[in-house]
Amino acid sequence: MTTKLKIDLVQGILEVEGSETFVKAIYRDFKVQFLGEDAIEEEIKPTTRRRRSRKPITQKTPTVQPEVTAEVAATLATAPETKTPQPTQPTYDFLKDLDLSAADDHVSLVEFMDSKFPITNEERNLVFLYYLQHVIKEKPITPDHVYTCYRKAKIRAPLDIEHSLRMTADHRKWIKIAKNGNITVTVAGKTYLEKQLPKKMKS
Repeated sequence: MTTKLKIDLVQGILEVEGSETFVKAIYRDFKVQFLGEDAIEEEIKPTTRRRRSRKPITQKTPTVQPEVTAEVAATLATAPETKTPQPTQPTYDFLKDLDLSAADDHVSLVEFMDSKFPITNEERNLVFLYYLQHVIKEKPITPDHVYTCYRKAKIRAPLDIEHSLRMTADHRKWIKIAKNGNITVTVAGKTYLEKQLPKKMKS
């Protein structure tokens, strides 16, 4: 492929035609004659551009503080504190008509309890229920009956008698609580009261 070069320095025309390598050599010599070697070397050096590092522009969202008016501040200052409601203890009825005194055919509840000498609330629950069921033949028997026995015997009753009765039924198997709330002494409870109470003292 033929390459042509034409230079017009105020009518001092220089025309060259030939291969690309040949034309470049002539052109370089020409520049050396008129501009010098330094200009040639400066031209040969590659020009490098410094790239600017682009940092991602993060747009901050302004924080908007809620405006508290004087009326709102006064309402907050005078608002009553809400307290968590405390669970209430269950209450039981004292059965005034329940006769737990001595009669011709049986002893009183207090005498019966003293003869069995129960120590724990579970044993007291058993003694009271046994007395109600097998001694005075009371029917049906409810937590109110057990509460009345505690009151008549002048013993501090558990705060939650129903929970105490469930513990006696689940752990000791001495009593049984029906779905309707009626309570009866089991065979295991009857055997324990008649054979194990009062407990023998170790010598």
